[in-house]
Amino acid sequence: MIDIVLATYNGEAFIAEQIKSIQSNTGYQTRINKIIVTDDGSTDCTQKIVLELAEKDPKLIWINNTTDIHGPKSNFQFGLKQSSANYIMLCDQDDVWLPHKIETSITALLEVEKRTSPQTPLLVFSDKQIVDEQLQLICDSYFTLKNISKNWHLKFNQLCQQNVVSGCTMLVNRALINKALPIPEKAYMHDWWLALVAHRCGEIVFIDQALIQYRQHNHNTIGAQKKTFFSLCKKFITHLNTFKKSQQNIVKQAIVFKEFEQQNRLSPDTTISILSCFNDLPLKKKIVYFYNGNVTRSHLFGRIALLITLLTNKN
Repeated sequence: MIDIVLATYNGEAFIAEQIKSIQSNTGYQTRINKIIVTDDGSTDCTQKIVLELAEKDPKLIWINNTTDIHGPKSNFQFGLKQSSANYIMLCDQDDVWLPHKIETSITALLEVEKRTSPQTPLLVFSDKQIVDEQLQLICDSYFTLKNISKNWHLKFNQLCQQNVVSGCTMLVNRALINKALPIPEKAYMHDWWLALVAHRCGEIVFIDQALIQYRQHNHNTIGAQKKTFFSLCKKFITHLNTFKKSQQNIVKQAIVFKEFEQQNRLSPDTTISILSCFNDLPLKKKIVYFYNGNVTRSHLFGRIALLITLLTNKN
């Protein structure tokens, strides 16, 4: 059976539509054990809406996040700890699941288990449609919108520098949760950490079809807005500063993942080793790593921003 961990925070605008899309999924009655709603201190009507829906569906469970650490990463980790299911799906509060998401995801994971074992950490994830607040289609593929290869996740040196595995599209098994938790405070995000651990300790499988509608609005934590060349130029400094901050967080994640490698007796990954000491490297070495593709991004703006970051950051 599958548990769904749904993390909420002031989600009254879209939470009912999201839950109803899950309940309407093929396989909901037979495959799903619980929808565990973990709330991070909402002050709107989120709890009232969920509890009203729970009156008609005993699978729907409301739990207040009682930890002192807040934010999506910590709230999802709290939710994962509330489940003992063999399989878990992660869910955002503002998307819409397409009717076959549950069945397609679990079918794909069980196929992988046939050639591995339940003890192998596994993660499956899918593409997603990008839609506006009214669910009008912006793009039928996240990878098309962002101009990223659908094979990006296959190479660990790429995945540890740029995540393409969205938590809202993933299904994981118990072996992965046991291996990946607790998620370090300096991990970039919960879904990225799960993807890194799955890649190094087990397997990641991509389902090449959109299984959710990923809603874009003013309050997205991450979002998937396409940046045009004009907008990039117009707000270049703003985007560059955001990129620099993100790069520093990637370095911090590499440092804690290097510790994870040591704790689990994994052979050191070259890119993780480079990133973990990146701030202390001389500029010449940074440029060499950039030139050789050891440090990179999937798109031109990212590579330009990375190069500028290398040239302007002081050791």
